[in-house]
Amino acid sequence: MRYLYSLLLVAVLFSCTQPAGTSQAPESKVQAKDGEQFYTLNGIKHWVKIKGSENSTPPIVIVHGGPGGNNYNFERTVGPKIEAFATVVYYEQRGSGRSEAPKDPDDYLLQTLISDLEQLRDALGVEKMTLLGYSFGAELALRYAIAHPERVEKLILSSPAELSKANMLVQIQGFYAIGDSTLKAGIEQILQDSTSIEDKYGKVWNLSSSNVVDRFLFLNPELAQKNRQMWQESKLKNTGLMAKVYLKHNKADLVQQATGLKTPTLIISGVHDKNGGLHTGLALKQVLSNSMIKLYENSAHFPDMEEEDRFAADVKMFTQGK
Repeated sequence: MRYLYSLLLVAVLFSCTQPAGTSQAPESKVQAKDGEQFYTLNGIKHWVKIKGSENSTPPIVIVHGGPGGNNYNFERTVGPKIEAFATVVYYEQRGSGRSEAPKDPDDYLLQTLISDLEQLRDALGVEKMTLLGYSFGAELALRYAIAHPERVEKLILSSPAELSKANMLVQIQGFYAIGDSTLKAGIEQILQDSTSIEDKYGKVWNLSSSNVVDRFLFLNPELAQKNRQMWQESKLKNTGLMAKVYLKHNKADLVQQATGLKTPTLIISGVHDKNGGLHTGLALKQVLSNSMIKLYENSAHFPDMEEEDRFAADVKMFTQGK
């Protein structure tokens, strides 16, 4: 009788340690195999592609830039080099790339994008994930980590560029630095008018040709051309809707909100970045207590393309220690 009572007591104690309806804690590895599929997140079908699942590592989720861009170029440049050693999850944000757009053109708030990312983590069935965000994607990845620090294993922020007034000025200065006499005269005239910095910023971008934009974003002209060719090849368009909502609601408080975050963070910045990535990266290094910054001397805004091998090696060392 005493033996039976002991068995019953053990069974009761064991059942008390298991939440109802839960068989086990979430895994650290993605259970799905390689391939493309759509995940419905907050009612929107998001394009997702998993690669490198045979590595059986915790996932590195790639968060693209824009706002409103896509992962097409990243998948075809440095992406395969990361897939060689890690499980990589590409996903495209609502209304971006191959993902479905919301019916409401204003349904692109940062809080919603953060919620989409959290639902993606849950759909992948993992407790934590490493986020690799580039450009605007670095801001989104960091804001997710601020909202859900317990869900992020590590952060990789490549060319983090919050579109604050300070960064707008950095970009205007960048265009001026590479401009010919005609462009410089136009920028000087724009800076003298009485409009807001946001209006000046938009006018400078509209004044700049595609060739100037390529020189603005890249140090290597051949890679700038390759980047543009892949844009055209993809046939994926940026509607501008996400950027419109972002500019309307952006509080330019990323550095302030990130202050004190303890998530292990790698910041990658090209020293020739005229898009604000170096400016923001240096500011974040000061407030993220568990961070390191890598400066890429042969890169502008896309070190993942201009220094692919180093980029992949740094990601591997940071995530796997080898």
